[in-house]
Amino acid sequence: MRACAIAVAALSLCMAACSSRHSLVAPVAADLKGACAALKDQTIAHALIGLPSGNASITAASFVPASEWTASGSRTRPAMPDYCQVLGSIAPVDPAAQRINFQVNLPSAWNRKVLQYGGGGYNGILTTGLAPLRDAAPDDLLPLTRGYVTLGTDSGHQASAFAANSIGQFGMNEEMLVNYGYASYKKTRDVAVALMRIYYAQAPAKVYYFGGSEGGREGLTMAQRFPNDYDGVVSVVPVVQLSMLFQSYIPRTVPQFSGGWMNPAKVRTLAKFVSDRCDALDGVADGVVSNYLACQPRIDLQALRCNAGADAGDDCLSDAQIAMVRSVHSPNVFPFPLANGLMSYPQWFYGNETTPDPVNTTMTRWVTGTANPTEPSNAATASQYWLYGSNFVKFFVARDADFDVRTYDPANFKARVQQVSEIIDSTNPDLSVFFARGGKLIMRENMSDLAQSPQAGINYFASVAARLGQSTVERSARLYVSPASTHTGHASSVTDGSAVPTMVDLLDPLDKWATTGVAPADALVQTVKAPVSPFTLLASRPMCRYPHYPHFKGGERSLDASYTCVPSRP
Repeated sequence: MRACAIAVAALSLCMAACSSRHSLVAPVAADLKGACAALKDQTIAHALIGLPSGNASITAASFVPASEWTASGSRTRPAMPDYCQVLGSIAPVDPAAQRINFQVNLPSAWNRKVLQYGGGGYNGILTTGLAPLRDAAPDDLLPLTRGYVTLGTDSGHQASAFAANSIGQFGMNEEMLVNYGYASYKKTRDVAVALMRIYYAQAPAKVYYFGGSEGGREGLTMAQRFPNDYDGVVSVVPVVQLSMLFQSYIPRTVPQFSGGWMNPAKVRTLAKFVSDRCDALDGVADGVVSNYLACQPRIDLQALRCNAGADAGDDCLSDAQIAMVRSVHSPNVFPFPLANGLMSYPQWFYGNETTPDPVNTTMTRWVTGTANPTEPSNAATASQYWLYGSNFVKFFVARDADFDVRTYDPANFKARVQQVSEIIDSTNPDLSVFFARGGKLIMRENMSDLAQSPQAGINYFASVAARLGQSTVERSARLYVSPASTHTGHASSVTDGSAVPTMVDLLDPLDKWATTGVAPADALVQTVKAPVSPFTLLASRPMCRYPHYPHFKGGERSLDASYTCVPSRP
C-alpha cells in the first residue's frame, strides 16, 4: 500500500504540471460517489509527510450531496455543495503520543485552492473545515461552497481524554506538545495535498491558512516555519507570544485570591467608567470606544476607589481590586529572554469590558470568572486566565499535576520555559521567504480583546517591518484593527447593548491579493446583519488599518459612509 501511495502521488505531480490554474477541477472518476468511497482505507505513507511521522490512515470517506440555505429558529444553515468528506488520522512516532485526527473536504467543483482552518485555545477538538469563517456575516458563502478544499485537525490530542480542569495535560508528552506548537498543521496539510493528488489527479495552485486566536498563531507559524507551503494567511487576534501570554495570566489572577476578585456588577461599574471617559473621543457618544489609543491615558482608577480602599459595594473598587485591574493593563516582564529575545508580554487595552464573549461578559469570562478562583481550578467558575494559565504551568512547564500555581516563578524553570517558548511562540519576524515567493498576510486585532493583548500582534507586525523594511511589508502584509471588538469578535454598546458592526470577509481580499496582486483597501467595511434571510443590513462601519480608527464625521451613525479613518494617538 505504501509503494502504491507513493506511485500515485508521483503520477499526480506529473499530471498537475499540465493543468490549468484557473478552471474548476472535478475528480478523475466520473462516478463521484465511487471516487469518494475509494479513498476509504487508503494509506498516505509517512514519506509524503514533511516532518517525522507515522503513516496517515483514511478511516472514513463519504459523499455528501449539495444542500440549500435552511432556516432553523433565529439562525440559518448555509448552503453546501456536493463534496467528499474524508476523516483520518496520522500515527505518531512516539507510541505514547495520541494520533493527529484530521478532516478534509473535497468539493466536486474545485477552484484549485485550499483553505486550512485554524483551531482555538488548547485545541483537542477536531476542526472540521465546515464552519463559517471567523467574523463572517450570516450570508457569506462557506469556503467549501466557493470551491475551496477545506481541512482542519485537532492538533494531535483529544481533549475528551482529559479532565475539564486538566486540558493542558497533553503537554507532558513532548511529541504532542510539538504537534500542538506547529507540527500537526504541517503534517495535516501534507496529507491533504496527497489526497488531492489522488482525488483530482493534481496538486493545488494556492494554499491558504485562516485562523483566529490560537488558529491565528498557527497561521503565522506556517508563514514562519513552512513558507514554501503556503500562499496566504489570515491571522485574527493571534496569540503570537503564546507561552508568555499563558504565564502572564498568573500574576493577574493570584491577587484575586486575596481580595482582588471582582463580581460582574463591579465589572459593569468599570465598563461604564471607561465609557464615560472615552466614548466621545471618536466623534460620537454611542457607548463604543473606537479611539483606542487616546482612551488609555484617560483612565485613572483612583477615581473609582472606595472610601479608605476597603470594598464598599458594587459602585467602587477596593485597593486590591484596583491593583488587579492595573496588572491587566501593565506589561508582564520576564527575568530572562524567551524566543526571539522577547522579555515582556504587553498590557491589555481598556474599552468594552461588558460585551458578551460569548456567554459571560468579556472581562468576567477571561479575567475574573464567575466566582473567586480556587486551586486547583474549578472549570465551571474559573476565569479563562486561571484555567489556561494554571494548565500551562502544571503540564507544560512544571510537568506536575499537583504543582501549586500560586507559587510559580518562571526564574525557577528557566531552561524549560525557554524550551517551550521556542516550540509554541510565533514571534519570528523573518517572513522574507514567505513574502519573496508571493505570500500575503492579513492580520486583524480586536482592540477590546481581554483574552490576549492586541499590542502583542501590533508589536509583531512592527517587528516584521523593522526586520524586512516598511516597503516590503507594504507589498505583502496588512494589519487592521476593529475597535470595541472582543476576542471572539463580538461588540456591543456599553450604554444600550446594541450590536456594533464587526463582520467582515477577509478570505476574498486575501485570495484576490495572492492571485491578482491587487492589495486590500486601506479600509474594509464591517457589518452587522440580521441572522436569517434576507439578512438585512443593520449597520456598517469601516475597519481601518492600524493605527487608524473610524471617526464619526456626521450623518447616519449606522452607515460606514459617516465615518473616516484617522490616526489614533495617545
